[in-house]
Amino acid sequence: MKFNKTSLIIGFFTIIFFIIAYYLWKLWIYIVVAAVISLILNPLNLLLMKIHIKQHYLPSFIRAGLLLTTFWFFFFLIAYLVFPLIVNKIYSLASINPEILNNKVSVPLDNVRKFFYSLGLLNQENSNLSQFIVNKFLETFNISNIQNIFSQFLSTIIDIIVALFVISFIAFFFLKDDKLFVRTILKFVPVEYQTEVKHVMYCISKMLMRYFSGVVVDMVIVFILITIGMLIVGCDFNTAIMLGIVAAIFNIIPYVGPIISFSTGMMVGFLSNIQFDLYDVILPQMIYMTIVYLTVNITDASIIQPYIYSNAIKAHPLEIFLVILSAGLLAGVIGMMIAIPAYMALRIIAKEFFYQFYIVKNLTKNM
Repeated sequence: MKFNKTSLIIGFFTIIFFIIAYYLWKLWIYIVVAAVISLILNPLNLLLMKIHIKQHYLPSFIRAGLLLTTFWFFFFLIAYLVFPLIVNKIYSLASINPEILNNKVSVPLDNVRKFFYSLGLLNQENSNLSQFIVNKFLETFNISNIQNIFSQFLSTIIDIIVALFVISFIAFFFLKDDKLFVRTILKFVPVEYQTEVKHVMYCISKMLMRYFSGVVVDMVIVFILITIGMLIVGCDFNTAIMLGIVAAIFNIIPYVGPIISFSTGMMVGFLSNIQFDLYDVILPQMIYMTIVYLTVNITDASIIQPYIYSNAIKAHPLEIFLVILSAGLLAGVIGMMIAIPAYMALRIIAKEFFYQFYIVKNLTKNM
């Protein structure tokens, strides 16, 4: 195989590009987050484009500034209202007397220990599961550890401010000029492929806009349903709001997210009622909370998410499951979160440039 001078130059600069991209990974994260924000706000941007007085329309920079200001206002308003609730709940859990916790869990866990020992799953007959759980609880909800976490968080506040500024700056120009990203990509594309690439970028942008807008709507619905459900079963207002926020955030992670939010809810429900009787109050309360989680998650998985995914992806549920599972095995939780939008983009690219292949025709026939 012969390599001419042009191929060597292209290969050299490609390697340099990837090396620089590796060391500037934070910048790529900022660009991706800014792009997601602009895609979420783009439907509102399109509505603002239609507003006019006679022949005068809103300038693009005013539209972009207005949308970003509104977005960050609601973001910080939610954070201002929710963050104290979470902090207070964590400190209240940390103040629980370990002796009370040990007394509550020792009897049921003793029965569990005997059962596991009879099956040969425990090596020691006197294994103390309740003390193990209490020790883990004390390690997790230790006041000094919690204070260290918050102090570390405060120490990174400057990095957070810089990130918000950079993300806002990039998102502003994405909203001000919705074709900026496409034009930038086309500068690196040969002329003979620019029409196809432009079409691909338009389709990807359109589908991602529908997908991320649907994800936001899904989060809001899950938050409302979980919060109302927890209030109905007897949780106090602060706990219900906190569990609703946790469920909405973790719902972004396919399959694993609902399990994490459910586990968090069960722990909070148990510890919040630790002063009451285990069988008369705590277990019934946890059963009611379980019913809420199962009802909301089944409704979300069977009605809300399929509607979002079918409109955005137009792929079979098994196909989506395998894609998410593969991404999770390759890149963990982050891979599961970006699996669907990345798969959407790859399907569009494959349909445009590799449609002659049989497998591509089958995977993209419904697009």
